[in-house]
Amino acid sequence: MIMEMNELQDMKEQMALLKETLRQEQIVNDRLLREAMRGKVERIHRRLWIVALAALYVLTFGIWSFHKIGLSWWLIGATVLLMVYSVTDMILIHRKMRTDSVMTDDLRTMAYAARQMKKDYARSLRIGLGLVFVWLVWFGLEILFGQTIYIDMSIKARAVILIVLFVAAILGGIFGYCMHRRVLNLCDDIIRQVEGL
Repeated sequence: MIMEMNELQDMKEQMALLKETLRQEQIVNDRLLREAMRGKVERIHRRLWIVALAALYVLTFGIWSFHKIGLSWWLIGATVLLMVYSVTDMILIHRKMRTDSVMTDDLRTMAYAARQMKKDYARSLRIGLGLVFVWLVWFGLEILFGQTIYIDMSIKARAVILIVLFVAAILGGIFGYCMHRRVLNLCDDIIRQVEGL
């Protein structure tokens, strides 16, 4: 009987040790998962910095060049508003998923924030494409028919300049869309990791 009690006590101690080991392993796994998520959130936020730097470039060099070319102040003002809108929209989208909250918030909250970010990115893309289309048409009309430095050139020469500028715009759009897809893929990774728990 005493031997059975000792065996029972040993089994209880082994169970307690096993539970503690599992708890420690869960803590380590949770920490590793959160570290991986934090890296993804940091990569997501790099897009915000790229958009901000691109807007800063346009607001400095771009505005100066538009003025030198002779584009209307209306187009320059619309460009400034477009850049301010883009950066503000990105800041509002990105503030919902903070890097420091990955280590403290509930992981389900992070998955919800990633889903919300995907929805906000889709909305932002729709609005942004519409605004950029209007801006590009306006820009093209000013180059072709406006009182710019190109006024003395033939319409064919101005069309060539426009084609070069639109090819650059298309390449920029492709680059921006690739960044957009990367952010969505990182959000999907965060959601899958949380749902896999």
